[in-house]
Amino acid sequence: MYYLLNQTNQIIAADESLLALCGVSHIDELSSRIILGDTTFDPVSEDQIIINNDQTYTISKTSLSSMLGDLTLVNVALADSIKTDSELSELLAEDNFLDDITIGDSTEEISSLDLDSDLISIKSDSDEETFSLSDELELENLLLPEEEVTSIPESDEEILIDIEKISQEMGVSHEDYNAFLDEYIDTALGLEADLQSEEEEKRTDAINTLSQLSDVLHLPVIDTIIQKLSTAPTDTHKEVIASFYATLSRLTTQTAKKEEDISLELFDMPLEEVQTIEEMKAAKTVNTNSFGTISLDGIKPIHFDFQLEEAANDLSLPVELIEEFVHDFIEQAHIETKKMLEAYEKGDLDAIQKIGHLLKGASSNLRINALSDTLYQIQFCEDSSNLETFIKEYWGHFLSFEIQINALAK
Repeated sequence: MYYLLNQTNQIIAADESLLALCGVSHIDELSSRIILGDTTFDPVSEDQIIINNDQTYTISKTSLSSMLGDLTLVNVALADSIKTDSELSELLAEDNFLDDITIGDSTEEISSLDLDSDLISIKSDSDEETFSLSDELELENLLLPEEEVTSIPESDEEILIDIEKISQEMGVSHEDYNAFLDEYIDTALGLEADLQSEEEEKRTDAINTLSQLSDVLHLPVIDTIIQKLSTAPTDTHKEVIASFYATLSRLTTQTAKKEEDISLELFDMPLEEVQTIEEMKAAKTVNTNSFGTISLDGIKPIHFDFQLEEAANDLSLPVELIEEFVHDFIEQAHIETKKMLEAYEKGDLDAIQKIGHLLKGASSNLRINALSDTLYQIQFCEDSSNLETFIKEYWGHFLSFEIQINALAK
């Protein structure tokens, strides 16, 4: 099991096994339960924690450098399921450790293993056969991790990106993810000369930049090729680079059904299942769940400082790229805030929280911390009576941010 900590030791990602252990299905639920104290991660020592006051787990930590800043990957396992180095050494030292290997329902005895020859002899209960590694066994493929063998699709296949899932995980809209993906491809094209350069420093910088961006955009297939490029022999660089750009050209996003497709399905519905115009009007005019209405007119900007250069340095990206992302975010915020106000009128708390989560993720990724903090309040607000205050506070910060960015653009 794994989870990921940010610079303030907040859990920002977790695998399905850990989510299941905590009785949730999404990282947002886990974050909410931790804030409310319903789920606990209590450290016992540097390498042990107790989860939910129940079971002790052994942990190991790995420091990561990412586009989102310094992160920590934590590997979690039952305390008694991990063997120490000394225990593993003792196990390997046992005379009969390699005597039997069980495969399916049969047991075969290894009679000899000469690493200096190209032959492996396997003796079974019935007969003895000798195989040449060079001719009979593709040992290299057997030893490669599964992702190394199967991660790159055939050249005529499209590589589908689940934009619905990934954009939700990143906290951005489909449109923004597509824009980020286009920027990534443009960046990759601009770095082609550096990838092919004979100067190791240029090549390494280009590889690191593309690897970090592919991690942020959840492109494991691309990252696999980039990692191969960093370790490939010099005489195969051109081949791997060609594979990288060919793979980029096959990327395509996978989206949910378009609204027009859904509307067309109405023609296939039984007549009795389609609402009459009068029923739809009635449903629209009567809404007992409304929280009321919010007017953002007259709200004064709440000043906070934001520096494009600091955000660019923190994310290891060009200032021009951050500025473009920021303008995209401002456009997105206007659209999503309008939806938030409509959801408030409908009394749809779930929709408001999701919009808060979407904008919080985008602002946090761009290091707009003051905005991210106010949107965090909206995302986890369970008392609708507090929503108006939170939304107006967010809008005051947003107006200040928009004024700063517009001033820089002039």
